[in-house]
Order: sequence, then structure tokens, then C-alpha cells
Amino acid sequence: MNRDLAIDATRGLAIWSMISLHFAAGTHIAAPTHAYPYVDGMSAFVLLSGMVLGLVYRRWIERISLRFAYWRLTKRLAVLYVCQLTIALIAVAAALEGHRWLTLLLPVDGWGQGLGLALRMQYLPSGGNILLLYMVLMASAYVLFPMLIRGWWPIVLGGSVALYVISLTFSPDWFYLTATMEAPRIQNWAAWQIMFVPAVVVGWKWRDWRVPEFIDRWLPAIVAVAIGVALILHFVVDAGPWMRFEPAIADKLDFRPARAIGAWLVVPAIYGIFRMLLRWWHKDWLRPLVMTGTRSLDSYVLQAIALVLIPIHVAHRPWGSLTTTCVVLTVFGLCWAWSEFRSACHIDKLHRLPVILARRLERRSHHTHPPTVAAQAAETVGAPP
Repeated sequence: MNRDLAIDATRGLAIWSMISLHFAAGTHIAAPTHAYPYVDGMSAFVLLSGMVLGLVYRRWIERISLRFAYWRLTKRLAVLYVCQLTIALIAVAAALEGHRWLTLLLPVDGWGQGLGLALRMQYLPSGGNILLLYMVLMASAYVLFPMLIRGWWPIVLGGSVALYVISLTFSPDWFYLTATMEAPRIQNWAAWQIMFVPAVVVGWKWRDWRVPEFIDRWLPAIVAVAIGVALILHFVVDAGPWMRFEPAIADKLDFRPARAIGAWLVVPAIYGIFRMLLRWWHKDWLRPLVMTGTRSLDSYVLQAIALVLIPIHVAHRPWGSLTTTCVVLTVFGLCWAWSEFRSACHIDKLHRLPVILARRLERRSHHTHPPTVAAQAAETVGAPP
């Protein structure tokens, strides 16, 4: 099955949105991907992750088995944990070196406490906490897959909507993911799942419902409705008479309806526009977004690490407009370059990188220092040289 480059381009745009927000919030370079009220790269990232999960894992389940899908899911969660642990350890190191103001976290009493917090994923820098939510949502697939196999997708959708409504009216403490911060609550997972669980269903039914064809056919209407909702949100809530109700309508922590409705309109619209552009343009015109979206997890981790290291070692805040623009372009360029490197080296799985590099070094060494005649003869008879 060929990759859907429009999905990758949409994920790449979500990565750009996150980078520009984290490094240049409120500036001109961040404005284009934050013009739509209450929709940002994080909500798009969660929705697209759920959709791709349903799309890819259904194929594995049908071609191989549910057990294989569970094994792949477990490995994916392990990778996410390692990525989140890496971000947390860098934050701990920065705090212990006296740069705690960059991480926006509480003090750490030495490496003992820091390691404990990092291993429990409780010490997360600003801009480095999405993976914790992503892990919780991905773990729900252990329950979702058997239900989807049995065709119970209406129950899955109904349960997701019901949980979302409950989160809007009553959210106990265990609905919130927390960290060691002055404002410890990170996200309300019961609310944010409205971006993930229905997206898993859409991905699962991708071929049955002919989702790309549906979006192509109705793209003008989808774009028009998305623009209409954006105007309503801006002139009524964001800068209008309902501004005082904004926390109840558009809060990000509890992922209120304005954010959910907006994201579910914007992401299909952008995906459809990219499909249209890819039919008209050569795919390389969108290559930076496509390649970055192909390695969206790597890109997210790189920008989270850069968010800690750049202010320490490259350019101290506060930044001017020129510095901000250069930092955003540099970080996105780094993500793009890494994606191209992985593609050129055929590194399909990141955990295979050490093995691939070792084999290449071994081949280079073998080419530089060819074996002696005695060694070749020993290899022929199976004896050690």
C-alpha cells in the first residue's frame, strides 16, 4: 500500500505549527498556521495519529493477526516511552545546570529525584508533553481493536462522544495527566480522546467509506463550512460578545467544543487541499512538509529538545523578530534534514539505526582492509581465521 502523501503533508504542517508556536508565538511567522481560532498543531497531530493508527493496524490485523498488531502496538508504546524519557532527562539536566526557567518546571533535588521524575514521566518541559497524552490514547487501542474487528464501531463512537460529554460536565482528578509543574495539570485525556478515538474509527473504515473520495467530492463545501465556523468563532467568541464565555467554549486543557469542532473541520479541509495540490503539482514542491510529516514523531522529539537547548547554547531569550524567524526555520530545517537522512539510509525503524551504522562501518572496513588469503581459506572450510 502506497503512502498517502496528503496525510504526510498535513502532519508536516502540524509539525510546522507546533514549532512556530513553541518558538515564535504571536509573531508573523507563526500567524498563518494559527489564524484559525482555537486550532493548532497539537490537535491536528492527535487526530492524524488516531486516523493513521486505524488505517495501518486494520491492514496488519487482516493480513497477519491481532496478536501481531498488539506486538507492534506494544513496541510503538515502548518507543514513545523512550522518546518521552529522553525529553524528560534533557529537561532535568537543564534544570540541574541552573536553567530551570527555560523548562518552566519546579526545582529538582539532584539526579536521584530527577531520574525518578523522568522515569515516571513527571518532569516535562513546556512543549514536550504531547507524547504522554499520545501514549495514553494509543494504549486505548488494546480495547478498541477487538471491538472494531467485531464491527462495533458505532459503539466505539457512541462511547467516545459520551465520555467527551461527561468530561465537559464533570472531570475528576484522574481525568487529568499531570507533571511536576506550578500548574500541574497537562491535558484532560477524557476530553482529548474525542480527537483520537473517532479518528481511529475513520482510519479503520477508510476504504469502506472511501474517505479520500468523499473529501475530494465535498471539498468546496468542507472548506466553506470551515471558513464559516472560523468567522463565527472569531467574531462571536474570540473577539466578540461571548468573549467572557471563552474558557467554557474554547479552553485547551479541557479541550472544549470550539477546539474539537474546529479541528474536525480544518484537518479534513487541509488534507483535501493537499490532495488537490498533489494532483496539480510535482510532489517535490511539498517535499519539506511531506518528509517532515513522514517522520512526525522524530520531528516532534527534535523540536522538544531544541526548545530546551537552543535558548541555553545558541541564543538567549528574549529574541527579536529576526532571531525568532531564524530559529523557527533552523529547527524545521533540522527536522526535514533528519527525515531526508533516514530516507537516504533506508532507516525504516529508528531502533535499527545502531545496527545499520555498524554494518556500514563493517563493510567499509572490509573494503579498506580486504581479508588475507589465509583468512579466506579459513572461511571456506568454516574454521575461525
